[in-house]
Amino acid sequence: MATPTVPAPDPAPQQPRRQAAPRRSSTRTSSRTRTRRHRITALLLLVVILVAGAPPGSAGPASPAAAAAWWALDSGPFARSPRDILTETSPTGAVRVFGDHPGQDARTAARETVDALDRAGGLDRRVLSVDLPTGSGWVDPDEVTALERWAGGDIASVSVRYSAAPSAAVLLLHRDLAVDSARALLHEVVDRVDRRDPARRPAIVVHGESLGAFVGTEVLTDPRLDAAVASRLWQGTPGGAHAGAPTGPGARCTVADLNDDDPVGQLSTRLLVHPVQALTVLTDLPGSENRPAGSGHSYRPVLPPAGCVR
Repeated sequence: MATPTVPAPDPAPQQPRRQAAPRRSSTRTSSRTRTRRHRITALLLLVVILVAGAPPGSAGPASPAAAAAWWALDSGPFARSPRDILTETSPTGAVRVFGDHPGQDARTAARETVDALDRAGGLDRRVLSVDLPTGSGWVDPDEVTALERWAGGDIASVSVRYSAAPSAAVLLLHRDLAVDSARALLHEVVDRVDRRDPARRPAIVVHGESLGAFVGTEVLTDPRLDAAVASRLWQGTPGGAHAGAPTGPGARCTVADLNDDDPVGQLSTRLLVHPVQALTVLTDLPGSENRPAGSGHSYRPVLPPAGCVR
């Protein structure tokens, strides 16, 4: 900003000052606006990083600081232990199997979990629900019980916990854990079902909420896995508002449920050029998962569309 010149003594010495003042105020306002936009962009970039996570082939935290943060969130003082609905007895007589295997190789964890599912008679049920959890291992209890009632108890639900860290930390520091776990579990389930007599194969339903939906849609780009699934139930997919309608052979049997006011569903690189909308989304994120079901990042149960499960 140019420095105002000192006017020479004349009958109207104040005129130059009055002209310069608006320019100074305008410059300061413009500077504050740029600073505010920079802060919004920085916050938005952080959220985008949390959603986009590391590349699919990431080996996890690369720096000592990141490794220490991961330890604190995954197995240290900030590790989460949410309600594990699949460790509780089903009131309808359904089979529930929860593989609690943080830190274990994904294939081994999947094999041991499906072994337990087989021993419990889960592969003999009419429907087999593969529940892809959030980062802490949480599976929505309301969704599990709704599916059990819908199936009249003739259903088995299975899930694997690969970490006790929250979803944002998994996406930022160890996205490979979530992807590898989901892929290994689905491969193991599909392989076991394929070995059975066609007349005794359960219909496979895959459900994922939030991080589970984010990972599930990625893993089911594998044509073999996707073809083996009778119905896909996705809720609160991060960035789902910009994903478009489901396509492909399984589109009719896919449910993509996203609340209109879910800020997680709005997370996208598109927000980088819309700072006002970005600020609204970031403001709405905290506590959105604790809203009443059907609003924010909290969901009512969904069921497979009619005719998708034999």
